[in-house]
Amino acid sequence: MKIKKELCLKFPVVLREKLLNNEIELPETALFDYETLRTYRAVERKADDCHEITLEDFKSYYELNKKPITPRGVKKDFRKDPEYYGVFSFLKREIVEQKMKFPNPNKKMAVGYVYKEGGPQKTTEETQHVCWWLYEDADVSGFQLDEG
Repeated sequence: MKIKKELCLKFPVVLREKLLNNEIELPETALFDYETLRTYRAVERKADDCHEITLEDFKSYYELNKKPITPRGVKKDFRKDPEYYGVFSFLKREIVEQKMKFPNPNKKMAVGYVYKEGGPQKTTEETQHVCWWLYEDADVSGFQLDEG
């Protein structure tokens, strides 16, 4: 989907440039106007680390310089996939626990709300997966560590 320039300017530089240069587009299913969604996300923390959730906990695969997991033998240019620049969370805690092999000594659960003022999102109902494209100065202080 084509996005107006003033909306593109709200995103972090790398996503902003890719959208403005037409290198990628957000999917047609991305929503800019939506009700808040309670989501769960794994964050990097040692067992004794309980510091508050910050934007550092909401880095995309691109920002972390990580490659997404793809099926064996499938070659995909993930740099052209808009979800590579988004942040993942799930509507169900159990999905995160399973995917991140909880209890995990290097991760903790964060719970909070994906909200439209923070950026557009796309929810995949079958997998309960939420991809959130955060605006540059999004406030994630509503997310908290959840010890379950």
